[in-house]
Amino acid sequence: MSLDQELTSLLRRMESRHFEHLSVGAAMADVAQAACAFLNAEGGTVLVESGAQPVAALVKAIESELREKLHPPALWSVTPIERTGAGYCLVDVPAGRDRPYTVGGTIYLRKNTATTAASPDEIRALVEGGFRETERWERRLIPGAGLNRLAEGVIHGVARHALVNRNLSLGKNLESILTALNLFRDGMITNAAEVLFGDNPAQQFPQVRVRVTVYETDKGGDFIDNQQLEGPALLMLDEVFAMLRKHLTVSATFKQGLQRIDRPAYPEAALREGLVNAFVHRDYANFSGGLSVDVYPSRLVIWNSGTLPAGLKIGDLTKEHPSMPRNPDIAQVFFLHGYMERIGRGTQKIVSACTEAGLDWPKWKADETGVTLTFFSKAKKGTAKLNLREQKIASELKPGETIRLPEYCERMTVSERQGRRDLGNLVDGEWLEREGDGPTTVFRRTPKAWQPAKPGQTRPE
Repeated sequence: MSLDQELTSLLRRMESRHFEHLSVGAAMADVAQAACAFLNAEGGTVLVESGAQPVAALVKAIESELREKLHPPALWSVTPIERTGAGYCLVDVPAGRDRPYTVGGTIYLRKNTATTAASPDEIRALVEGGFRETERWERRLIPGAGLNRLAEGVIHGVARHALVNRNLSLGKNLESILTALNLFRDGMITNAAEVLFGDNPAQQFPQVRVRVTVYETDKGGDFIDNQQLEGPALLMLDEVFAMLRKHLTVSATFKQGLQRIDRPAYPEAALREGLVNAFVHRDYANFSGGLSVDVYPSRLVIWNSGTLPAGLKIGDLTKEHPSMPRNPDIAQVFFLHGYMERIGRGTQKIVSACTEAGLDWPKWKADETGVTLTFFSKAKKGTAKLNLREQKIASELKPGETIRLPEYCERMTVSERQGRRDLGNLVDGEWLEREGDGPTTVFRRTPKAWQPAKPGQTRPE
């Protein structure tokens, strides 16, 4: 789902338990209070209109307000949306793990569609709940473990990315950087610091290792490559991605003479989001847990130990849902480094990227062993059967002509979801080629001939 499409969806909903719309001229205090309320509840999104004010200036003002007024520091993201004659900011806020959060000394809560100050009884319940959360695994100190066991270069790299990408200064020395990230206190590093930056974290926590296996067949058995990776989490993510790039197939399409377009078996944006989610949400406290990536000819499977947050179901992952990170300190570092563009939108981005690439929707599964995400490669081309709408486009478009998703939906009077399916089927059958990414995507008619009488080339609506 593109930002514009998501904006339209949010505006249709207007205020709800997980969404607040602030019009032009809203006070920055209102933004901070709404964010505070979402942190103290189940998370949500604040939509802020910029009006005549430049969107970039609004982003800067919101970020400054949240950093200065929200206590304790929390995980959130601000995304600008610029449209002709209007501008908006989406403030994504996950459920907080260090409750209660305050703005100006006041605790705010979300009650139905309103942000209100907490009552004494509500404050007591939040404080008691927050106390139980303070000793989560990632926050525990490692006795006697100091800064000397961490990869200094990786830490400074995060600080540079935070300044460039998020306009956030974490300091210049290791102690100040890690303290700002809640990874160092009382002269000792936390478990999260060891996972993220440890020179040899697997020695302390064997469960942090990542296994990547590439199989010859879909049934498993013999493998082409099998590696067990260990080291700082940020570096392991890069190593896993490099290994996948090495083994995943790339299809090439030639057009306009010798111009070549390479398309990977799976969209890299979807794979990256899937891997980041696994690193961020895995259960690091489980010594028998881990993270694995299995590559088969027709699918790619990412598994991580842990469970879905309480109250969240598998079906919720493909649509808008509250964000409740298991390891918010680890998630914060991945976000500041630039591996996460927005907070709490990873699963929706995975579905969108796969749909735009003409792939089947990925599938999630959760059981007592962990959470599994399965990507499916493109179906064999040339076997697609076209419905009457698809047949009409295949016959009317001349080779080289293009069509966009909105144009197709309007022309055929179908929903965006159905339009994506139709165009994806035409791509599978090689009557169309996909060009571009996101909202700039166009579908170009190929030279493949349309033969209505050919058996298997049409199907019912």
